[in-house]
Amino acid sequence: MNRRKFVTISLLSLPALVGSSSWRMSGMPGKAFVLKSGLSRFGVPTPFLGVNPNDLKLSTKDTMGKLSAFEYVGTQKTGPSLHAHLQQDEMFYVLDGRYIFQSGEEKQLLQAGDLIFLPRTIKHSWVQISDSGQMFYFLQPAGKMEEFFLKMTQLSGKESEAEVKQIGIDAGIQNYGPPLSPTEKHFINESLSNGFVIRSGESRFGEKTKLNGRNLNDIKVSGKDTGSELTIFEYNGNEKGGPPLHIHPGQDEILYISQGSYLFQCADEKFTLQKGDMVFLPRGVPHAFAQLSETGKLLFFFQPSGKMEDYFRALGNLEGVPSQDEGAKLFLGHDMQIAGLPLEF
Repeated sequence: MNRRKFVTISLLSLPALVGSSSWRMSGMPGKAFVLKSGLSRFGVPTPFLGVNPNDLKLSTKDTMGKLSAFEYVGTQKTGPSLHAHLQQDEMFYVLDGRYIFQSGEEKQLLQAGDLIFLPRTIKHSWVQISDSGQMFYFLQPAGKMEEFFLKMTQLSGKESEAEVKQIGIDAGIQNYGPPLSPTEKHFINESLSNGFVIRSGESRFGEKTKLNGRNLNDIKVSGKDTGSELTIFEYNGNEKGGPPLHIHPGQDEILYISQGSYLFQCADEKFTLQKGDMVFLPRGVPHAFAQLSETGKLLFFFQPSGKMEDYFRALGNLEGVPSQDEGAKLFLGHDMQIAGLPLEF
């Protein structure tokens, strides 16, 4: 029996929880949602400089202030002023294009598949140097960046410099200087003293985790970086299918499709997602997914981190065929519950 079949069978030997009234925890967000490519969370565009789409994908209202996420589509060679977020860490994952990032006094070149972690209070900036580009980025905790972008979008052009500056101050932003130049020859440092870069195909601690022996599942940002509030993974799927219907009692899970096609189930609803689509799966709600295409790629993250890093390490390190009890204990030992079968497709 292969490992994938064994894990499925051993997990499904646990009591099914479908139909139980206990799967939604009181006081926690209970509404799943799908956000299709090119759309913003509440239907209100907030383009950067009025031109470059900068859409809210995950709101502070969804995460009780713990996390927000945006998707940026660059149509210009531009970027923000040199600034710092006084109470938030910021993370950028490059989907397409080329960018120069500055953290403190040091600079790095990022391309598709690269991620940068920029710690709070550290001055930083970025500039797009390719004709087009795209990034998915996070702010943890959420802070007031949603309000900041809304207010900047609503400016009439008649505001004073002091009024515009105050919008940034109210959002916890401290400005240090002008934007980076897209045409200047930038000196690229070997590494960063403040923050870090994880290159395409690499993981946070240099470890390579393969699920079912063929699907890379890399940690991009660890709970060790975020006070256990957030972990970000990148999954490269080389086979169809996915996990059984299951529950994270204490974590929200968010998945962004960067390649391929996936079928998702959340409670009793099913939907198909393609490149650029995102789904929010709130804690306590049964869910599952199945990769429909031969290959696929997901950027997925848990808030808070919980034990998911250790779970995927343990799953990736399985050798041979463990007993049913060993497989069941692996799942339950990482604070998850089985709610049903894997999705049929």
